[in-house]
Amino acid sequence: MNIAIVVFSLVFLITLHELGHFLLAKKFDVKVHEFGIGFPPRAFAKKIGETLYSINILPLGGFVRMMGEDEKVEDERSFSEKPIWQRAIILIAGVSTSWILAMLVFAIVASGWGVMRFEFGEDRFNQAFLAGRLTEEDNIVNQMILENDFKFEGEKVDADKLKSLALKDQELVFERDEERIVIESIDGFNLRSIGFGITHPLRVTALQATGLRIALEGFVTGEGLPEDMEFGGPVMIGDMATEALDRGVGDYLMFVGMIATILAFMNILPIPALDGGRLMFLGIEKVKGEPIPVRVERTVNTVFFLLIVILMIVVTVRDIYNIF
Repeated sequence: MNIAIVVFSLVFLITLHELGHFLLAKKFDVKVHEFGIGFPPRAFAKKIGETLYSINILPLGGFVRMMGEDEKVEDERSFSEKPIWQRAIILIAGVSTSWILAMLVFAIVASGWGVMRFEFGEDRFNQAFLAGRLTEEDNIVNQMILENDFKFEGEKVDADKLKSLALKDQELVFERDEERIVIESIDGFNLRSIGFGITHPLRVTALQATGLRIALEGFVTGEGLPEDMEFGGPVMIGDMATEALDRGVGDYLMFVGMIATILAFMNILPIPALDGGRLMFLGIEKVKGEPIPVRVERTVNTVFFLLIVILMIVVTVRDIYNIF
């Protein structure tokens, strides 16, 4: 049952992302040939009006196929014939939809279940920004505070004291020498929970950006990833989602919000075949005053799409090996 919920949630996130593209394409009168959930081969398809709606066998993906998206079509309803600003908005719509969903989910969790916002020092990657619910004695907060001699108001606290303090609507500051850990407790529907929903995607994005920078530095220098940093694919995400669901609805929704934010972040990167890559091509077109040749853009997008697929296969195989 849990696995089905996790798969449905991931498909929902991707579908909502593609729905953003779809709705803005319709808004600007771009002809949409197909709105697909998953990747082919098709399992089911039905044409409504001018658009074919399909459900495909490979679940973790989706697409919106528009007229003139991958080639120049001289038609007033062609994507290629629309002004650059309209094409840019259509491309950004998917990321924006994922971002808005993440904000709503984080605000709902903060209002209904309560959250703690943890702010650590900046000396280590996994101490940048973390947030969650204080539900287990062996989580990162307890490890950071209880096992590393951090003190609250000059005194050591045990796990039960930590929970009782954190559940109060206040800001706690734990100190060790010149290091500080700040825990802010947020609970109930109020401006603070709404603010958490708005700002927390920024923290998750900052964490992802930091992780990406460290990963690239490790790749360039040949040092690889730090020991406390992992890179995973759909299988690892599914495993982590199942664990979060086992801990409760609040923890699971926090995880869903995090994945929605990561989906937005990854798609906006200037990598061909992704939304950010297509935006990059639009930027080049704006600067040059003419579009990149269709054959060049199509070839680059195809090559990078294949590289992404190969990377996902490799990561998935590794995740399966590590988990099982």
